[in-house]
Amino acid sequence: MSYTGISVREALDKLNAPNNGWFLPQVQRQYVWGKRHQSENYICLLLDSLLKRYPIGGVVLWETDQKVPYRRFVRDFAQGQFEHQVDEGQWGAHKSLLYDGQQRLQTLYSVLRHRFNGRVLHYDLLFDASTAESDETGFLFRDASAAPEVRYLRMTELASMRCSGDEKINLEERTGVAAGDNQNEKLRIRRNLSTLWDIFVDTNIKSIAYFSVRADTSKEVNEVFRRLNTGGVSLTQLELVFGKIKAVQSDYEEKLGELSKKIVKQSGIEFSSAAILQFFYLLVKNTIRIDEDRMETSDIQAFKDVLLNDAEPLVELFSSYLRGLLNINHASIVPRWLAVLPIAAYLTERKRNGYEWRIRALKASELQQIHQYFLLSQFCDWNTQTMVNAFAREAVAEGKAGQAFPLERVRQIAIEKNRTAELHEYQLLSQPWLATKVLMPSRTYIFHESKPQVDHVFPIKLAGRDEAYREAVDVLWNFQPLPAEVNNYKRARHPQEFFKSEDGSKYWLSYDFIPKADSALWNSHLTFVDDRKERMLGALNSLYGLTLAAPVPEQKAIY
Repeated sequence: MSYTGISVREALDKLNAPNNGWFLPQVQRQYVWGKRHQSENYICLLLDSLLKRYPIGGVVLWETDQKVPYRRFVRDFAQGQFEHQVDEGQWGAHKSLLYDGQQRLQTLYSVLRHRFNGRVLHYDLLFDASTAESDETGFLFRDASAAPEVRYLRMTELASMRCSGDEKINLEERTGVAAGDNQNEKLRIRRNLSTLWDIFVDTNIKSIAYFSVRADTSKEVNEVFRRLNTGGVSLTQLELVFGKIKAVQSDYEEKLGELSKKIVKQSGIEFSSAAILQFFYLLVKNTIRIDEDRMETSDIQAFKDVLLNDAEPLVELFSSYLRGLLNINHASIVPRWLAVLPIAAYLTERKRNGYEWRIRALKASELQQIHQYFLLSQFCDWNTQTMVNAFAREAVAEGKAGQAFPLERVRQIAIEKNRTAELHEYQLLSQPWLATKVLMPSRTYIFHESKPQVDHVFPIKLAGRDEAYREAVDVLWNFQPLPAEVNNYKRARHPQEFFKSEDGSKYWLSYDFIPKADSALWNSHLTFVDDRKERMLGALNSLYGLTLAAPVPEQKAIY
């Protein structure tokens, strides 16, 4: 068989159509273009390629009447959203399952028929392609709530029009007013509309090529799918493992998605389906180094069992430990996520063997070992695959025996891997968000664009101060988790004056590790910072049993 041509409109009409429609096999990975850096730019270039009649790559379909699981294309795309599989009763209908081309067709479907991350694709009818740079297209995204402007044509409006001469003439008359009395711009609008019409409304131009594979089973098509995805946005080892599991349990990824949402709901921390699968891979294969070739048929049942029986300790780690005890409420606070997995493996093994595994029911000594491991792993960068695998093996062994987390053995492994096993001041200073959070676990960060809002007790912009002052106060020991508006009240005011004022006194109890209002420590920002540093390091010891290693003395040069 050869490729067959189809217009953009005809292809979009096929997606999710109840009769002989195009759908997605459940083994397909989820849509990834929406997560790519500058995804809107990629999309605009895709649409521009269609306008220029460039090839955009072929589509491969499996035509089948077999009873196989599949899912629909997403309508309004939003981050973290994916379509669930259709009801099992519909699996036996005749359908075409898309094995290559999902990213392109899903993109076209969302931006021409629906919305993309709450935004609507438009075309600037005054765009002049003859003078534009190579990366300028005329396409742009605008917020759905943005006021309409005649020069910006909604692509969802265009793509829904009937292909009739009257419709086209009415559109030209309505949009032509954007040019005013400028005849050149009126002509440009008509030319742009004609080009858009030919590609996105008319069906005579077959912009998309598709190839149909007829087969009784998915085996042949799966091999085609695997080979096709060695180019472009390649399948990762994780996605290949996903595919093997979903071939046996079609809704496995959906169930991981539900578990991911449960973690977010209970902790506020994003932990993706892929990250959960990596943790499960650690439990099943004793490594986080994912390799599809190492997957045995028997492993698939083990993955199903882990999802069914071992999800609770993972949720416990997020809800009761990270959020419950440390009040960590955003993934960006934790820089080394791989290093967290041995704790989850340890709790899982305790649960499997009938020992207490809930965080708040652990002994104080057991909890302190976990605290110290978590903090040292983050600040000392214990995050390589080899280290995490070794830590997890030790943690699993001790969890199986109902013993405390093996911190000392883990420290020794870290030293053997050329990592420090002691906490130094520079490590806290290099991770100020995490350090501030764990030293003040009763406080909650408020985030703006994935960045926590932090107040400087001594404001950076205090009137009359120089650059040396600003460097001295822009440091961990002067940080306090507080909403940004508090900083607006006191950004140029001395903190002692602020706290004694009528508008500032109400915030006194919102600050930690500060001296009394009449203390002489307020007279010097340097003295204040030194004092607060000692108070915060005291909290590090009292909360977690950790102290900073003594500074290494500088060696004098010998001549």
